[in-house]
Amino acid sequence: MSGIKIFIKMGVDVVIGGQGGDEGKGKISSYLSLKNNYDICMRVSAPQAGHSVYFNGGRLGIALLPCGFVNKKSRLLLGSGALISLEKLLNEINFLKISEERLGIDGKATIVTENHVKEELSNSHLMSTIGSVGKGISSCRRDKIMRKEDLVFAKDVEELSNYITNTKKEVYSVLEKKGNVLLESDHGAKLDLIHGEYPYVTSKSTNASSVLGEAGIGPREVRDVYAVFKPYVTRVGPGPLEEEIFDEEALHWAHNLGGERGTVSKRKRRLGKFEWDKALEVIKMNSATKLAFSHMDCFKHIGNYLGYNKSKDFLADVEKKLCSRYPYPKISLLSYGPRTLSLIHISEPTRPLYISYAVFCLK
Repeated sequence: MSGIKIFIKMGVDVVIGGQGGDEGKGKISSYLSLKNNYDICMRVSAPQAGHSVYFNGGRLGIALLPCGFVNKKSRLLLGSGALISLEKLLNEINFLKISEERLGIDGKATIVTENHVKEELSNSHLMSTIGSVGKGISSCRRDKIMRKEDLVFAKDVEELSNYITNTKKEVYSVLEKKGNVLLESDHGAKLDLIHGEYPYVTSKSTNASSVLGEAGIGPREVRDVYAVFKPYVTRVGPGPLEEEIFDEEALHWAHNLGGERGTVSKRKRRLGKFEWDKALEVIKMNSATKLAFSHMDCFKHIGNYLGYNKSKDFLADVEKKLCSRYPYPKISLLSYGPRTLSLIHISEPTRPLYISYAVFCLK
């Protein structure tokens, strides 16, 4: 055995949301950043979509910076496709004490102005019918599409001058040296502008190929695509939910003990059963290789409302209905608590589940 060499493909890992957002992408991204020690953790974020991370004993809602900030060895990048609220970004940088040497912002990233926010807040269709959180994202993206001359880019902002870089060059420099990159997406598949549940969607496509395009990374560089799900589905705004749950006991758990409130909006999330057909479509559309499930501890609280008495019964259906179907993804991460390392990492091969796994948890 000593003469056998193991070759590990280097490249880009992508984390995407498989449902209506709120799946736990922040926790999965922060865990992967610690486990895989990426050279670069990258995001093409916008200020209306927050990711939750437990850090220094508390829960943080991070809207713009990559959740891989928990690994102090990783370089942090905001790509060309990012939309930036200057005030929010500076607050995150200062609160997390991110140094100028550690963070890079592409000069082509776009600044969301106060006028964008005011316009969106005054749009009753977006705010009431669609359920926008009113952060100016739709207005900013529209102005960019219309090639408005007064559009502000990151390279034009004095406060960001020490962070400006060409993120594509940095990524490809790392890849040429056989390094690793983690690309963290926002939102979820149900909110995809093109493939989602229109009109109750966000203002862009949210799938893996789209986030790669916004980051300026070619598809051949991808190593793994992690599709993140919960054993149930939530939405913070209007839009379809298959078999929505209205029981007061289940909703009380979700909104209080389950933490099911919007990271940015703080709105209570609606609750529904797992949508198997849509999950399989998401896996195919994103060429997902690995599946991550958060909130796996929910079954002891609301399992009777979800149709499963135990988590193992749900996972058996995941194997049957998702993993056995093309493109044959593998269950990789199972989260049983809120903290970054409170999860089970399934080793390869994943079948049967009980043979090989490692448990990581913070004391």
